[in-house]
Amino acid sequence: MPTTEYDYIIVGSGIAGLYTALLAREVGSVLIITKGSIDDCNTKYAQGGIAAAVGHGDSPQLHFQDTVAAGAGLCDPEAVRILVDEAAERITDLIRFGVRFDTVEGEVALAKEAAHSASRVLHAGGDATGEHIELSLSHLARLSRITILEHCLATEIIVEDGIARGVVAFDARTNAVEKFYGRFLVMATGGAGRLYKFTTNSDIATGDGVALAFHAGAEIADMEFFQFHPTALRLPGVHPFLISEAVRGEGGILRNAEGKAFMLDYSPNGDLAPRDVVARAILFEMQKAGTDWVFLDITHLPPKTITARFPHIYRFCLDQGLDITTNPIPVAPAAHYMMGGVKTNTWGETSVPGLFAAGETACTGVHGANRLASNSLLEVLVFSKRIIQRTKNSSGYNPSASVTSVQEVFSLSPVKPKISLTLGRYAVQSLMWEKVGIIRSGDGLKYAQSTLRDWEAGLDKALDRSSYELRNLLLIARLATEAALIREESRGAHYRLDFPQPSPQWERHIVFKKAEL
Repeated sequence: MPTTEYDYIIVGSGIAGLYTALLAREVGSVLIITKGSIDDCNTKYAQGGIAAAVGHGDSPQLHFQDTVAAGAGLCDPEAVRILVDEAAERITDLIRFGVRFDTVEGEVALAKEAAHSASRVLHAGGDATGEHIELSLSHLARLSRITILEHCLATEIIVEDGIARGVVAFDARTNAVEKFYGRFLVMATGGAGRLYKFTTNSDIATGDGVALAFHAGAEIADMEFFQFHPTALRLPGVHPFLISEAVRGEGGILRNAEGKAFMLDYSPNGDLAPRDVVARAILFEMQKAGTDWVFLDITHLPPKTITARFPHIYRFCLDQGLDITTNPIPVAPAAHYMMGGVKTNTWGETSVPGLFAAGETACTGVHGANRLASNSLLEVLVFSKRIIQRTKNSSGYNPSASVTSVQEVFSLSPVKPKISLTLGRYAVQSLMWEKVGIIRSGDGLKYAQSTLRDWEAGLDKALDRSSYELRNLLLIARLATEAALIREESRGAHYRLDFPQPSPQWERHIVFKKAEL
């Protein structure tokens, strides 16, 4: 296998990978490895925007308080403080990179979303924020001194003497395998929404970076916390399409099959309750009525407001034969964001020297048990910048600094193959949706645990992109299931029928590490 050396190897081409690469190019040579094209990522589907306390009457302290409240006792205060204090500077970075945020009379337009105490969410192109950022950064990356390998899947992190030295990559077009070495390796592959039957995520979200880091010996944290967006378009034959939380922020009302506005029955915050509360409320209403969706009604808003504020959503729904200015939108929850991931400190370092993680792949401690809306894109900017700051004057392979959080570390043994099994991705997604989804129980989790172990043991050797992704998904599914089974309480996005209340004794993180064999 031929080998190539770089200063930075970045796996993934979403906003985390691209932004990190654009900063790293000023320090040294950069390689981006991405399993699709450079434009295949979840970032461009992000409609909500970026939260930053830059408006009148707002402050980093208020943003801090809202973030910690949403995190249900598991946010790392130091990480949150860094997030909110550095937000304005990182917004300036995006503007410098060519991102044009929406303005009103010359000032940046700020929207309010659920669980935010002030209007602090910036948008670009209305509800097309992620797409605008992705296109701006990918355009710059293509013009920069950055080597980009598309349609190449990282299949292994090379660890020598306990230090991450590089990656093995599989070229999906030629089936060639190549090794790449670097001083610093950054996992930025996004989340794992494809664990679930219904998801707002694109096809690329199969948890690759977390799986690779686990096999390399890195610690993986908070995998029981998976956020389900409460409002995804649910139409027969149509892939779930995100209906931004900003729609409720503008006055959208959730109604059940009978047309009744129901959210005040579940929370004094009504339609602007936190996402986990809204998602469970919708699920309960669907179960009571025996329907597959509820309705999000914005027909009381002026049509010009709807089309100007939500042009993407309006056009997509209209293409499906639904005019949202005159008809309510059928919606249901869908898997959206993974709060857990590769455990990092506030400089993006993992427990494996030389290995960093950014974006949804990382667990920085910012989100805790439940992510505050529109904090994810901000997290990418803040902590990706800190990765480059950390490595800029380093010779490489910094020992990972300690993370100040209460945690319990569990060893997880890789399953050794016993039988040959032909397994489709849909079976995994259906199992996770039914047993490790929005509402969980001990019996369901135990069933999923046993089933996933059997499936993982029966996997054939990975030979192409699809089989590598399935292998990664199974590992992520098992990590999520094991963590959910261990956490005998309900907190944030993790809800168990047999333990419906939060418990003070569980105000700690569940961390997995590959068992020593």
